Amino acid sequence: MRFVLRALSLVAVAVALNSFSYLGAEEVESAVGPLMKLFQSGRLPAERQSAVVEMICNRGNSNDLKVVFEKAIQPEGFAPDLRQKSLQWLTDAAITRKVKPAGELAALEKLVVGADAVKNPALQQAAIKLASTWKDAAISPALQSLAFDAKASPELRAVAIDGLVAIGDASSKTTLAKLVGKESPLSIRMQAAAGLSGLDLPQASKAAAAILADANPKDEPDDMLAAFLDRKGGADELAKAISTQKLVPDVAKRSLRYMYSVGRSDASLSDVLSKAAGIAADAPPPTAEEVAKIAADVIAKGDPARGEKIFRRKDLNCMKCHSITRAGGQVGPDLSAVGGTSPVDYVLNSILNPNLAVKEQYITRIFALDSGKVLTGVVIDRDDVRVNIRDANGNTVKIPTADIEEEVEGKSLMPQGLTKFLTRDELLDLAKFVSELGKPGAYAVQQGKVIQRWRVLRQPASELTADVPHLEHIRQFVLGSQPAEWGSAYAQVAGTLPLDELRPGDKPVVLILQGEINVSADGKAKIKIASTEPLQSWFDAEAFDTRKEYDVELTSGRHVITVRVEVSAREQPTLRVELTTPNESSANYEVIGGP
Repeated sequence: MRFVLRALSLVAVAVALNSFSYLGAEEVESAVGPLMKLFQSGRLPAERQSAVVEMICNRGNSNDLKVVFEKAIQPEGFAPDLRQKSLQWLTDAAITRKVKPAGELAALEKLVVGADAVKNPALQQAAIKLASTWKDAAISPALQSLAFDAKASPELRAVAIDGLVAIGDASSKTTLAKLVGKESPLSIRMQAAAGLSGLDLPQASKAAAAILADANPKDEPDDMLAAFLDRKGGADELAKAISTQKLVPDVAKRSLRYMYSVGRSDASLSDVLSKAAGIAADAPPPTAEEVAKIAADVIAKGDPARGEKIFRRKDLNCMKCHSITRAGGQVGPDLSAVGGTSPVDYVLNSILNPNLAVKEQYITRIFALDSGKVLTGVVIDRDDVRVNIRDANGNTVKIPTADIEEEVEGKSLMPQGLTKFLTRDELLDLAKFVSELGKPGAYAVQQGKVIQRWRVLRQPASELTADVPHLEHIRQFVLGSQPAEWGSAYAQVAGTLPLDELRPGDKPVVLILQGEINVSADGKAKIKIASTEPLQSWFDAEAFDTRKEYDVELTSGRHVITVRVEVSAREQPTLRVELTTPNESSANYEVIGGP
């Protein structure tokens, strides 16, 4: 272990004392020489291998990356998880530092179309992304085949389409132009239009407008819209194309909601979508006198209980950006205590005129890239190689500094115009709710260890829903699932999760929910479950069946509480899970929140 630490310290010194150019120079001196010796010596402890490979990919030169690449393409070179991660780190090196492994790289194609691809779709997708980043035109025929393959998973087809965009040759453009046609499923048409926006913006805009005209309110155009909003002139070009089409009002409204949810209120697109949705155009910010009058009505007439329901509405997406009791988005400030420190007029101005006073840590930056993309977000950190920003979806986006053409200060990620979806009474209720947050009473800051952020299994296997599952089914389909298979749901301020928000209308449904805790000191804890519905629960892989209260032994690390709940058609089905610590217990833990 001392050898590992010494190697790491040597790397730190080398990085501090030397400044290297990473732009493809084959002869650049290695910044990770000590680590490379350790990595190739065979004496590297298994638990340190992942960290060392990541550092080599982050700092190494072409010859260093060659060593990693040659191991990654071998079936037994790395453990499966590290094999996939190494391809992702090589992709990042190509994007942010413009460096790729020295020597022959054609062997990567085996991971795109070979036997490994069939066995491991996640590895195949990582290989496609890497080859596409290298602009390896040799894989273009395989990507075209995958993009047209109706039996391929939506995720794989999307990666193939992104690969064609990255390669960007004439045949790729022709393929995308075919995929936007009515012969393709609507979801594929949307993916293809998003990709085509990077190759031919006018043609892509016409295709996207036609797709929206064919869509119904249940379709999800978010990713397609994002592609146009992230491209210079994309919002204006799409607005021009939409003006020639007739959209279903609810499709236009859904598109408008998405646009606002990512902090955009571009006038041209907002106006044309508002017209198609049959709602008013954006109103100008209110005057100080108007705010004072509305504030008086908030105090006199606002209802915080109704306001909490409005805050949770999907068309407003408040919880996508804001958290309460650490549960929710992390794009904007946590609102848990905002009412206890802010007067009503401040709350109103934050809703009606979000650009009036933006706190320094939430000021956005707009980056125009040489590719034609325009990205907006809050800067997390930056160095000479990359800028990391948090976008309006809460995602961390890495921007290579070499790709930045222009950088300017932006507006708040909370756009003006969200209140066009509200009546005046709804605005009063919403403002009343926010102004009560953090005050003593029903909306005080939560002190208990209650699960506020839940994971929801999007498409649970029939083995989980048809009947009470065996423990092996829990291990396979729940504990063995991937993060992408889960969505998020948030409890109310008091800690109660409204299950009707997760139910399709008033139809009964079986939900698989999961809360998470992180334990820093071992000890005992008690789990208390309150629900209107029948349920079964598990702590990690330990079953507790229908018991509503039970003791568990906590050990250091991350743990999950899984609940299978049979939601009925009742009007207000609910679930609440709280952990308490006995007086004699030495356990120390926290309930995990976040988006």
